[in-house]
Amino acid sequence: MQVVPLFSAAEVQARIAELAAQLYRDYADSPLALLRVAEGAARFVDELTAQLARIGVRAEVLDVGARRTQRPDLGAVQVDAFDPSLLDGRDVLVVGDIVDGGATLEAVLDIVGLADTRSVRTAALIGKRSARRLAVPPDYVGFEVDAGWIVGFGMTINGELADLDEIGVVIDEN
Repeated sequence: MQVVPLFSAAEVQARIAELAAQLYRDYADSPLALLRVAEGAARFVDELTAQLARIGVRAEVLDVGARRTQRPDLGAVQVDAFDPSLLDGRDVLVVGDIVDGGATLEAVLDIVGLADTRSVRTAALIGKRSARRLAVPPDYVGFEVDAGWIVGFGMTINGELADLDEIGVVIDEN
């Protein structure tokens, strides 16, 4: 398996700092609830939360486990039990690692829609333009890519390569 770098570690860190600055402009006076969608988003959310803390935005991280039950383009979305009332009266940012088709994000937004939130926006470290079928794209996107299996910075292929500091695309050598 070969990984072709797309974004260096420095580019990833710089882009997350830019996203934090955007969030500061939008949420400086309001406590923000970051709703982490999947395990692959943990590193992104941790770094984003650290950047937000450095610039004075209070953010609480809540987890909602959501995953495709098969390959991302085939399986149904499974969402773990989550109490939407935890989000009542709050500004909520639903954060995922990658938005491709958008079914996982839509499933989580359906649950968030049961809460009486102040606002709801979405963010992803990676957005796949070519695969997206969402009616509304994420509000905040770190990097847009066209296609491929993306790895690094928490995103894996078969449980591997999550620890890369950079983001790359897997090239099939067959």
